[in-house]
Amino acid sequence: MSKTLDAIRMLPYVSAVDDEREDGSSIIVTLEGEFEFCSEDPGCGVKGFDTVAAARAGTARREVQLSAPAGAK
Repeated sequence: MSKTLDAIRMLPYVSAVDDEREDGSSIIVTLEGEFEFCSEDPGCGVKGFDTVAAARAGTARREVQLSAPAGAK
């Protein structure tokens, strides 16, 4: 187990971290329902990362935001 992935799992806005690299995939991070990643894909609460360092950087608080309420613009 990676201590860094364990630290990501402990973040209050992270729901799950699945390390699927042994299966040829990536590290999949799922956010709690009211959060989304700050990205070009609005509403995205699940994201894959190729490395532990990328997962840590991608789950920093500045990379995550509260989701906009339904119907808000």
